[in-house]
Amino acid sequence: MNKFIVADVANCIGCHACEVACVTAHHQDAWPQQRRDFLPHIHVVFHRNASSATTCHHCNDAPCVLSCPTQALYFADDSVQFKKSACIGCKNCVIACPFGAIEMVASGEDEPQLAHKCDLCSGHPSGQQACVASCPTQALRLMDESGLRQLRRQRQIRTAQGQPVHHEQRGARRAALLDKAPRVGAKKIAADERKLNFAEIYHRLSSCDADYESERCLYCAQKAWCNWTCPLHNHIPDFIRLVKQGKIIEAAELCHQSSSLPEICGRVCPQDRLCEGACTLKDKGGSVTIGNLERYITDTALEMGWRPQVGDVTPRKERVAIIGAGPAGLGCADILARAGVQVDVFDRHPEIGGLLTFGIPSFKLEKEVMRMRREIFSEMGIRFHLNQEIGRDVAFSDLLEGYDAVFLGVGTYGLMAAGLEGEDSPGVVQALPFLIANTREVMGLEESEEYPLIDIKGKRVVVLGGGDTAMDCLRTSVRRGAASVTCAYRRDELSMPGSKKEVVNAREEGVEFQFNVQPKYIQRNRKGQISAIGMIRTEMGEPGPDGRRRPREIAGSGFELPADVLVLAFGFQAHEMPWLRGHGVRLDRWGQIVTGGKGRGTTQTSNDKIFAGGDAVHGADLVVTAMVAGRRAADEMLTLFKQKEGS
Repeated sequence: MNKFIVADVANCIGCHACEVACVTAHHQDAWPQQRRDFLPHIHVVFHRNASSATTCHHCNDAPCVLSCPTQALYFADDSVQFKKSACIGCKNCVIACPFGAIEMVASGEDEPQLAHKCDLCSGHPSGQQACVASCPTQALRLMDESGLRQLRRQRQIRTAQGQPVHHEQRGARRAALLDKAPRVGAKKIAADERKLNFAEIYHRLSSCDADYESERCLYCAQKAWCNWTCPLHNHIPDFIRLVKQGKIIEAAELCHQSSSLPEICGRVCPQDRLCEGACTLKDKGGSVTIGNLERYITDTALEMGWRPQVGDVTPRKERVAIIGAGPAGLGCADILARAGVQVDVFDRHPEIGGLLTFGIPSFKLEKEVMRMRREIFSEMGIRFHLNQEIGRDVAFSDLLEGYDAVFLGVGTYGLMAAGLEGEDSPGVVQALPFLIANTREVMGLEESEEYPLIDIKGKRVVVLGGGDTAMDCLRTSVRRGAASVTCAYRRDELSMPGSKKEVVNAREEGVEFQFNVQPKYIQRNRKGQISAIGMIRTEMGEPGPDGRRRPREIAGSGFELPADVLVLAFGFQAHEMPWLRGHGVRLDRWGQIVTGGKGRGTTQTSNDKIFAGGDAVHGADLVVTAMVAGRRAADEMLTLFKQKEGS
């Protein structure tokens, strides 16, 4: 008889630990490098309030084996195995499988689609089935002939004795594991108080709060669904367990193994869309407050005098120049410095962080946090050259000549227009200059000609856009004393791309939201200043190529929305980099830097010496994804340096 995996539906908690374990077991117990490589052989399926895992049944007279014309599927070791090299992608097995347990997948962009199924981890050195070993409720088990006989005998005896077939209450293990207190999370300063200043609005967790939240974590697995959905694959279950044990220093060290800026990500990451959105408790009392705990760990450890341990670093001969002190550049610098490489970071701003510092308001990220992080990096040997703009203060050619490699982490500072006549009118401003000017003023820096501070006190402010940048502009306007602040968004509220908690915070602070409205024109007064925005109401139409439903204008629904200041918050795009011309770095049609390709690292440009990552490569995205790219670039540089040593 063939062995197979059997699932106990009553005890499945839908944690996806089996999927994660399956994927990592087939990647040498490590995370796959690309999101597209997350291809489990087992799948968690949900129906109403129940969940279960489904995978290959390894049938005795398997129709998939009988239907395969090339013997790519065959019987071995009491199971149905698959030989990838023999598969021709004919899909016969997919059609033949009565359980839908076989799918067609491609292992790369240019690779053909081939069959994909459970192999019972036949090649894993542990000899165990990863999904079975990782299930926190033991809802999965390997069934073989002996096990099936034992199960049959147990049930026969229980039936003969007049006892229930199941020796324990159905779902008892599931119920016991999910018996957790409800989410509380960090406490907020009251809206009437917080909107009067730019202080961070969330209190840090107290030690009692941290104990409470850490106690709620199920520890689904060491490599859990929350780890996978975090782009950095932070050791989330483990650092929460360390908090529960009171080992704050150890937790801080663990956070710093995978993240270069944990206290910052704990504050500004959209956890509701990432780790907390993946928490098994999300719909069962509320997700564990992972972001609050991440912030608590590093803030507390730093107050205790802790600094990241870099170990005994052997200095290397290589020197690397990093352009941009944002999350991509800092992530790259962190890894290189820990490897002994001499790192110089150049940035046009007077403080590190890039848009972390100057694009995110202080009520979300206190700027003292960035100053402390600069001290930490400086103590690691990283040298910062601030207020240094490439092409103006530093020649790019000098960096190429004087360093072994250069990393471009320049972000995206290009502004996106609305395409409305009159956008150059007084009172119409772009989100980024508006936020940077405000942050510079809050930090006590002198006003910049490039980023003039706009006086909005007592004025009617309208912000176009629905992302996190729009929320930042809205909440900044409230604190700047605007008479009214309105968010105008062309889709419905469910379609807003930003963090839901930021929408809640903005509402609490008095922001008015108008959904399903599209700007058509800018109305100006006799002085040429903006006085209103002509709008038309919309309804949600059919999905576009990106899967999002497109807004459709409603005829005859036009109206004017009064405004003295209009902020355009449509996001960012690549900006001009004239100093990059003539150095063999290829750009795509959007002006973004092209990296990777045959024979190149994923962050290496068409110039072997130049690497790039973050928003400048993949477009405006999250802090955490930029940091991932920077850290990966550092790893690829180190690989290149070691290859040169051996040549």
